[in-house]
Amino acid sequence: LAVKLGNRSDQDPIPLFIPLRQPMPNTAFFSDHLLDHSRRLILGRAGISIVVVDDNQLRKSLATQLAAEFGSRVVHESTAPETNGVVCCSCSWWLDNYQKLPAPEQLILGILPIPSLESPLIAARVKSLKRQGKDWFRDLLLPELIDTIPYIVEPIRKSQGRIAILDGRVRSRSWGKIVLHTFEPWTPLNRLLPD
Repeated sequence: LAVKLGNRSDQDPIPLFIPLRQPMPNTAFFSDHLLDHSRRLILGRAGISIVVVDDNQLRKSLATQLAAEFGSRVVHESTAPETNGVVCCSCSWWLDNYQKLPAPEQLILGILPIPSLESPLIAARVKSLKRQGKDWFRDLLLPELIDTIPYIVEPIRKSQGRIAILDGRVRSRSWGKIVLHTFEPWTPLNRLLPD
């Protein structure tokens, strides 16, 4: 006897594009990598693309560079994109506003939305865990990321879109497998082919 719980769209594998040999977000050439792959992912798309980058400066720079190429299709944290628009936003903005947007065709995760130590609350919790001699990344930041991913992915899964992860840590860090497991069910998208 096999029982499937949840609705059908929650069980269909989502196409997941993770290029090989990606740089880490803290490298000098990561912004070029992010721009190049975002450009390739957006090119020829008929629907809405969401580009999630939590680093404010990097996100605004990316939005500006994409707007130079794609024009008014590119908006920064706006709920009124064109039919084939590109919305550059933070993870928190996406989670707060996705219901106000038309169903997106793709989600591009430029950088994994790991909680930032710039947040006073996160910094205080990390400091407390350090004092206790605990692994603050695996005990706090990673679980926070894992808890957030299903909410980020849900609108894309419902619209039967695709997801691209451009953060090199997914493939190079040991915890990347845990992160990928959170996207289950998914199927690898190895090439960006025209529709």
